[in-house]
Amino acid sequence: MFKSSWKTTYLAVVVALTFAGVAVAPRATAASEANHVSNAVGTRLQEAVKLANEKKFAEAVAKVKEAQAQAKTPFDTFTTQQFLVTFASQSGDSAGALRALEQIIDSQYLDEGARFKYVKFMTAFYYQTKSYAKTIEFGQRWLKSTPGDVDAIVLVGQSYFLQKDCKNAIKYMDQAIDASEHSGKPLKENYYKIKLQCVTDAGSAAGQLEVFQQLVEHFPSREYWNQLLILSRRDVPDRVLLQMYRLMYDTDNVNTPAEYMEMAQLAIEFGYPGEAQNVLERGFSTKVLENDKDVDRFRRLLDGAKKEADGDKRSLPLLDKESRNAKTGDADVKLGFAYLTYGDSAKAIEAMERGIGKGGVKNMAEAKIFLGMAYMKAKRTDDAKKAFREGKDDQILGKVAKLWLLRAGQS
Repeated sequence: MFKSSWKTTYLAVVVALTFAGVAVAPRATAASEANHVSNAVGTRLQEAVKLANEKKFAEAVAKVKEAQAQAKTPFDTFTTQQFLVTFASQSGDSAGALRALEQIIDSQYLDEGARFKYVKFMTAFYYQTKSYAKTIEFGQRWLKSTPGDVDAIVLVGQSYFLQKDCKNAIKYMDQAIDASEHSGKPLKENYYKIKLQCVTDAGSAAGQLEVFQQLVEHFPSREYWNQLLILSRRDVPDRVLLQMYRLMYDTDNVNTPAEYMEMAQLAIEFGYPGEAQNVLERGFSTKVLENDKDVDRFRRLLDGAKKEADGDKRSLPLLDKESRNAKTGDADVKLGFAYLTYGDSAKAIEAMERGIGKGGVKNMAEAKIFLGMAYMKAKRTDDAKKAFREGKDDQILGKVAKLWLLRAGQS
């Protein structure tokens, strides 16, 4: 499930690193012979190259080992190990190639550029072979050379995760997120999934809530919204619960007969029968209620909601007149949301803006949320965000306003 995003072509990297700048000849030609292979070693390495060109990789490995036996200087040993890296890998002996790599990684004869390439390669290869402790070891070396390298951070973090070290896994995934944002690289959903698995395993509802908020923000989907809202609606008062249901309704996450029932009943309780009617009609159109064993109960509830809504709509002109004459804005706000439930976002906005402008609104955060919802229906996204932002610091409904703010950013 959690795969590295770092890609490498194993053979191409090893071959390029092995043959870069290596002198292989039966006779040293430089003034100093310290950095040239001896004649016996050079001869056998040339024979090994010939065998490898003929695809006889096992024989090439054997010939390199003969060269190792003839090594007279540290540079002889270093060079034969380099060739062993290539031919062992080509023969399918990955473990042998890695052992040879580890023998030369700190060699004085390896320039820093090549050393860094080897470290990167070994980090990725150890990860691919599920040697996670080694991945972490070499990944840390990689990061010492290039702090903030997202590829290295992710490999180390994933290795910690696969070793069930969630504390460090979360630490490195957070670093990967920060480094990606700083460097302009796209965020990966996998970073958050690792964090989510860790907090889920730890039984942290608060941790899950935080990660689902991040997933909804960066990788919005119906499923992530569903999980976020399930967590957000736990143990909240009815007024907040109805607001959560409105988000569920907007993200198409009212899924069960019980949820349709509870949302409709709460809408009626708070004086919005038109909203209850809309909810129940969707439940029937999606067949969730039509196929339920209590379908007759839902039909009765829908009939009652329709009857109340019809009376409510007839009373709107009178309520509009009365609210305009009211000294405070509560009646305007309530009227505005009623208009919204009947699909008239223009009148909804006009009434709510009027009420908020008067002042004296008892629950300003709710009024701002209602106004933001109306702006969203009217496709006035920037105005919606502003309204939700103005309600986000409320102690009771602030969480709802923040979620609507996320939602508005996706419209």
